[in-house]
Amino acid sequence: MTALGWITNPVVAGTQALVLMVLPMVVPLLLPLQLFAPLPVLLTALWGGSRSAWIGTAIPVVGATLLGDGLRFPVSAFLFYFGFPVLAARMVRMGWRVTHCMGLAFLLGVGGMLLFFVWTLAMGIDFQADVAMKLEAFKANVLASVAKNGGDAVLLADVRSALEPILALMALLLPGFVVAAWFLLQVSNLLAARSLVMQWGGSGLFQSEDLTEWRLPFVLVWVVIGAMVPTYALTGFVHVLGANLVLVVAVLYFMQGMAIVQAFFRHYAVTGVLRGLFYVALFLWHHVTLLVTALGLFDVWVDFRHRFVRTPKEGGGDPPGS
Repeated sequence: MTALGWITNPVVAGTQALVLMVLPMVVPLLLPLQLFAPLPVLLTALWGGSRSAWIGTAIPVVGATLLGDGLRFPVSAFLFYFGFPVLAARMVRMGWRVTHCMGLAFLLGVGGMLLFFVWTLAMGIDFQADVAMKLEAFKANVLASVAKNGGDAVLLADVRSALEPILALMALLLPGFVVAAWFLLQVSNLLAARSLVMQWGGSGLFQSEDLTEWRLPFVLVWVVIGAMVPTYALTGFVHVLGANLVLVVAVLYFMQGMAIVQAFFRHYAVTGVLRGLFYVALFLWHHVTLLVTALGLFDVWVDFRHRFVRTPKEGGGDPPGS
C-alpha cells in the first residue's frame, strides 16, 4: 500500500483520529494534537466516500465508548470532532465550495447554541449559575493550592484579582466559547484537508475558489448590531444570549480579517519568516486577534483588498507604495 493509501485508509484514519483524541488526555503537553483529531476522518471521507467516512468515524467513537463512563464521552466526541467532517466531505463530493461548507458549519453551530438556550429556558435551568458555581470551586482550589505552596496574602490577592474577571467572562460566554471553538476546529481541519488533497493531486475534489477573496454579506452587520443592543441594554437571559451571539459572529469577522491578511501576504510576497512571526503574535497576544477581527468587520465599509491590494490593472492606478 502506498503512503497515500495508508493515510486515507478508513481503518488507519480512524485509529489515527482515536490516538489524536485520546493521547493528549494521558499526556497533557500533547493537547494541541487534539486540534487535528477530525483531519484523518475528513481525509478518508473525501477520498473514499460515505462508507470510508463512517468506518473512520466508528473507530474513535467506539474507542471513546470503551474508555468513557457511559455515553457522554462518545456522543460528545462524535458531535464535537467527527460528525461535521462526515457531512462536509459529502458536501464537497457533491460539488459544494469550501466557503459553503464553512457557512453550513456556522449555521449548525449557531443553531445548536440557540437550541441550547431555548432548552435551558424551557426547563428552567440557570446554566450560568451552575457554571459560576463550578468556577468558584475551581478558584477556591487554585487559591488553596497557592496558599499550600507558601503564597502570602499579597500573592493570594493578586491571583484572586487575576482569576475573577476571567472566570466571570467564562460563566457568561461559555456556550459561545464552545461554539466558536467547534467552528474554528472544523474550518481549520477543512482548510488543512483541502491543502493536503490538492498537494496529493486530488484538486478535482474541490471547486476552484480564491479563499483570500472570501467576504461576508453586509446584512450580517445588522445581526451584530441587533445582538449588541440586548448585550449592553438589557439583563438576564436576553443579555446572556446576545453576548454569546456577538462572540460567535465575531469569529466570522476574524476569519474575514485573516483572508485580508493572507491577501496582503500574497500581494506583497511576505516571507515565510515574517508570516510565522505574525502567527506567533496572533497566538500569544489577544490584541492581535482583536485587531484582525476589527479589520474583518470594517472591511464591510472600507474594502481593504480593493483599496490596498489591487493591481494597477484592477485599480486603474499604481499600487500603494509604488
